[in-house]
Amino acid sequence: MASLARNFNLSFCYHIYNCGVGKTKTYISSNDYERFLETVVYYLRKQKMPFSQFTDLKNEDEENYLEKNPITSDNRRLHILAYCLMPNHFHFLISPESPGGISSFMADVCNSYTKYFNIKNRRIGSLFQGTFKSKLIGDAESFLQVSRYIHLNPILSKKLNWESPLESYPYSSYFNWITNQDNKIVSLEVVRKFIEYNPSSYRSFVMSKLDQEPCLGIEKLVLETNTD
Repeated sequence: MASLARNFNLSFCYHIYNCGVGKTKTYISSNDYERFLETVVYYLRKQKMPFSQFTDLKNEDEENYLEKNPITSDNRRLHILAYCLMPNHFHFLISPESPGGISSFMADVCNSYTKYFNIKNRRIGSLFQGTFKSKLIGDAESFLQVSRYIHLNPILSKKLNWESPLESYPYSSYFNWITNQDNKIVSLEVVRKFIEYNPSSYRSFVMSKLDQEPCLGIEKLVLETNTD
C-alpha cells in the first residue's frame, strides 16, 4: 500500500482518514482493533525492523530493542492528537514532526496491519481504499470542530449503534481528552499547542453536538481531500 510523498507542513496538523475497500470491515474482533493500535504506537518512530518481526521476539528481546530504540526528537515521525477506529474506517488528527513523517507512518501502519489481517482471515489484496485521505487544519476553531467530529463517530454511526456512554468507547481518544490523561498514542501536551483546552469544557462542547448533524458547517474540513 505505497503512497506518494506529500508535502505536509510541520506548522499545522491534519485530519487523516481512510476506509476499507468497498467499505468492508477492517476490524472484526477486539484483537484487530488492539493490533492496529499497537502497530500505530510502534510506528510513531522510525523503526529498524517490521512490527511483525518485533512481535515474534521474546519479551526480554522486545524490551531490549525498545530500550535501545526509544522515541526521541530525532526519530519521532508525528504526534497523534485525536483518533477513532470504527468497524470499517479510521480517523486521526495528526501533527507531523518530520518531513515525510505522515506518509511513511501511514504506509508502515497500513501495510503491516493489512498483512496481519490477510493472514488471519485467509484473504489477499488491499484492505484499505487506496491512498489515505488528508485535510490540513489551519486554525484553532477548525481543530476543535474536527476533533469533535472524530470523537462523535461511535454514537453517530448507524452501523455501530453504540449506546453506552461515549467515553466508554475503547478505540478512541475521547476518554483521554475528557479525563486529561495521556496514553501511548495521544499527546495532550501537543494538543495544547493548538488550542486552549479544558477537559470539562471540551466534554460539554462535544455533547452539545449530539442532536445535530456532525458534519453540518464543517463539510470542507472533514470531507474534502487535501493532497498537498
